[in-house]
Amino acid sequence: MSSEVKPELPAAEGSDEPVEAPVDGDLEDKRMSLLEHLQELRVRLRNAFIAFIVAMIASFIFVERFFGVLVAPTVEGIREATGQAVTFQATDPTEGFWVMMKLAMIGGFIAAAPLVFWELWKFVAPGLYKKERKVALLVTGSTAVCFSGGAVFGYFVLSKPAAYFLTKMTIDFAVGQDFKIDVPWRIEKLADYLMLTLAGCGAAFELPVVLVMLGALGIVSAKGLWKFNKYALILSAVVGAVLTPSTDPFTQLLLAGPLYLLYNISTFFVWLIERARRKRDAELETDDDAAPAA
Repeated sequence: MSSEVKPELPAAEGSDEPVEAPVDGDLEDKRMSLLEHLQELRVRLRNAFIAFIVAMIASFIFVERFFGVLVAPTVEGIREATGQAVTFQATDPTEGFWVMMKLAMIGGFIAAAPLVFWELWKFVAPGLYKKERKVALLVTGSTAVCFSGGAVFGYFVLSKPAAYFLTKMTIDFAVGQDFKIDVPWRIEKLADYLMLTLAGCGAAFELPVVLVMLGALGIVSAKGLWKFNKYALILSAVVGAVLTPSTDPFTQLLLAGPLYLLYNISTFFVWLIERARRKRDAELETDDDAAPAA
């Protein structure tokens, strides 16, 4: 009875034991077919969709409180600008319902995001090497943290002064005139404005992630970023104008300042990456020089 002889590879460095090469049959057993991949993807997407629907229904129950928390800084800014109680309007019978649906969907996505990403990760992770998994987790975590930080900045720092400035500017149109301007905001327009503001701030705060990734890939350098620093100030103002839904310069400058700061912080992190890379290359050169000739 003949036994199958498995091929052997040369011994690993520092070891006398030969390394056994994998047999083609073993690899075939671990390899998934296209249909199996599609089936796995279907299961993951189904689980993610169920998690989102459940979270959206739960968010719909608390949507009134969600709306109250969302508009709280804006209400305070409008009250300070007008000096009176704030009144919102709904000009369409279905306006309130659609505002509730939008907020429920956003709240559901935020609540279900960890489960959704976990399902997607379980589909993608088996095809990645260990180092690639660490990089993917680091990038994903950094992206989530930076986006959340931008949204928090927009809520606590930007919303109130922007509402005050926009309301005060509108009211001042009537100063010295024979008419009066009321500013009862529509709840749909207000919800859209606030959600776009928070999303725009979150997207803007992704700048460090983008620049650090480009620096790690060697596409940009700390020296080049530092030379571009004087133009980055102007570019920050432009990006602030694009990402903020309002057209007033005050709101745009409130976002441009942190963007410029984040650019300089990113330059520092790229410099740290380059220094670590130079140190690693120097150690490798030292080891090569110390290795005896074959």
